[in-house]
Amino acid sequence: MRRVARALLALGVVMVVTGLPALAQEGETAVIDVTSFITRGEDFVDVNGDGVPDLGELAEGEAGIWDEQVGERTPEDFQQLVVSQVDNFDLADEGSTLVGPCGGLAISYDEDGISLDAMIDLGDDSPAIDVFSGDQAMTSGNPFVIDPGGTVVYWGFTPDLPTFSLAGEIPSVDYGEANPSFHDHSWTVAVMGISADRGGDPNQRDKNRNAGLVDLGEIFTEVNVPGIDLTELNAKVKAKGAIIDLYAEGDINGKRLPDDFDLDVITAEAGAREFCFGEGWVKFNGSGPPVAATAIAGLLAAAGFAGLLFNVRPAQSWRA
Repeated sequence: MRRVARALLALGVVMVVTGLPALAQEGETAVIDVTSFITRGEDFVDVNGDGVPDLGELAEGEAGIWDEQVGERTPEDFQQLVVSQVDNFDLADEGSTLVGPCGGLAISYDEDGISLDAMIDLGDDSPAIDVFSGDQAMTSGNPFVIDPGGTVVYWGFTPDLPTFSLAGEIPSVDYGEANPSFHDHSWTVAVMGISADRGGDPNQRDKNRNAGLVDLGEIFTEVNVPGIDLTELNAKVKAKGAIIDLYAEGDINGKRLPDDFDLDVITAEAGAREFCFGEGWVKFNGSGPPVAATAIAGLLAAAGFAGLLFNVRPAQSWRA
């Protein structure tokens, strides 16, 4: 299931600044054991003793067959998306939502590779959980905190459900015990009016686990926005993501989800298919001057944000 976590854990990654949640740097210790979620990677050891493993090595994976390519959209496309989407974000809604059969762990690290914030989702319809406090994660008052000069790593999974279709499985492959997942799926991620990333995959080998790393420091260093250093970005933004099973079935190019989506749109588009939808808040905790949420969309569009953050670091996927 190439990049299934990309759709929703990407939501925890950088989709989705000012009250701070419990941070490792403030002497907090995780109240939830996350070690069982770290199912790929090497040397993720707890250096600072906060109960969350600090940054180790994670091999680069492969992009999905239908993933949008870096630079696929022009700056004019980005600006148009800002105009068309920014009003779809309800900034008055301070909560977070994550529904459907997608779950996993996301950890943000500072520029030194030390854990900053972490959250998990158990793959049910309950909101994501702040690993350090045990409270609901990604709310406006408790956003997922990211160092714009640091890194985010995530591990995702799809729980076994009999309602997943087995369409797309390869007849000659012995899958053993049935372990259905998303097939012929499409996904999308948006940040404050920018359709940040879109894609999908036939997933013929029934992959249901996913892990990825996004090096924001490296990416933001390469992005040129006159007068602004994105590695010092100080802003709280709202983000959302969705994925629908079998949405691109029969489309050799991969049918795209609509850019102007919300939970109602995704529910209608999904019909009887399985889907996941997530929405919540992320804080970039850089040292620069605060950037208002209403201005961040234009800033990210000017930076060529769409298709940039995730496709430069494809995730690795496998079958559990």
